[in-house]
Amino acid sequence: MTNEPTVSDLVAERVQQVRKKRGWTVKQLAERCAELGAPELTAQALYNLENGRRDDSGRRRRDVTVDELLKLAYVLSVAPLHLLVPPIDGNEVAPYRFIEGVTTTPGIARAWIRGKTPLGRVVAREYFSEVPDSEWEAPAGQWTAQNVEAQSRAVEERGQGGKGLD
Repeated sequence: MTNEPTVSDLVAERVQQVRKKRGWTVKQLAERCAELGAPELTAQALYNLENGRRDDSGRRRRDVTVDELLKLAYVLSVAPLHLLVPPIDGNEVAPYRFIEGVTTTPGIARAWIRGKTPLGRVVAREYFSEVPDSEWEAPAGQWTAQNVEAQSRAVEERGQGGKGLD
């Protein structure tokens, strides 16, 4: 068993941090959840979420769901991104493990989640392909349209097109 925190552990920790920053008790957060349409997030459910009710091996009995992440972000008035990735200054390089076997910095993780930069050995053209035309902005730095095409060709020529996450 690994003792590394899971994404659910990190989300739960961030929920607790933001809740406390707001000055709310678990009960107050549960009341707010009920008011805003998430009555299933009871005080007991939130307590279990924050404390990660563990099995005998020390692993969470269940992970935080995407639905819960979105509801909690809404109720806490934060972007879901800020519950997924700790708000560490961009100059800090503390490792962040958000996919098993993939570690990066919080800043790069946030850029990937925001759709600003590919992560790992991927074809950049494919990564950016799902951005609607009406939302497309050329990414800052290395990801100009020309660089996306050049990187995509290089990855495809090496035969790595989308394989692996490192």
